[in-house]
Amino acid sequence: MAKMYNFTRLVAKYSVPCQLITNQPGYYDDDGVWHAPQEVPVDKQAAIMPVPEKTIYDSGGKYTSADRMILSLEPFPLQSYIVYRGHKYRIEESADYDEYADFYQYLAKRVSAFD
Repeated sequence: MAKMYNFTRLVAKYSVPCQLITNQPGYYDDDGVWHAPQEVPVDKQAAIMPVPEKTIYDSGGKYTSADRMILSLEPFPLQSYIVYRGHKYRIEESADYDEYADFYQYLAKRVSAFD
């Protein structure tokens, strides 16, 4: 069934390159040797913009103007990281529009103000 709203072209128009960093869990190989968890960076495209002022106000201090809203055409795991313009953000929340639209929306918290 087709989605009610088609945002593919709009999200693609404003998408910028970024890196999605997920954590690969540690594991034991066939010889019983432990391999430590690793961060796996993958190049992605997403529309990344400042968090709207209303969202900042409604969050009760959880989000600031340094945080970002992310719109993507593919799903990103929660608690993974996005690197954009040299800053690292952790994906904290997602909004589920799957029933109506063809994009995913996330709120991402800037990890460090000193990087």
